[in-house]
Amino acid sequence: MKRIRMTFVAAAVAVLVSHLLLTGCSRESAERSAAEQQEDQKLVEQVKATFATSNSFKFPDVQVAAFRKTVQLSGFVISNDQKQAAEDLAKSVPGVQAVENKISEKR
Repeated sequence: MKRIRMTFVAAAVAVLVSHLLLTGCSRESAERSAAEQQEDQKLVEQVKATFATSNSFKFPDVQVAAFRKTVQLSGFVISNDQKQAAEDLAKSVPGVQAVENKISEKR
């Protein structure tokens, strides 16, 4: 009887530990709802439109992506001033919460 109880307790602990480990590995934080994806796509379009209408600089070699209202800029510009201008323009778009500027300067 004591052996059955120990086996049951060991099995229960194993199930609990497995559940905790597997739950910790879930990908919920990386998944977005359809509404979030649409919001991010709208931000991308708005940032691109802001770049296209900028009188100061044109950014043909800059790509724009968004994830949960954080805009990521990548690509190439001629100067550090252009890199900063691209970031400032992206930050000026309503709804953008943060900008990750991964733009490189052409050499």
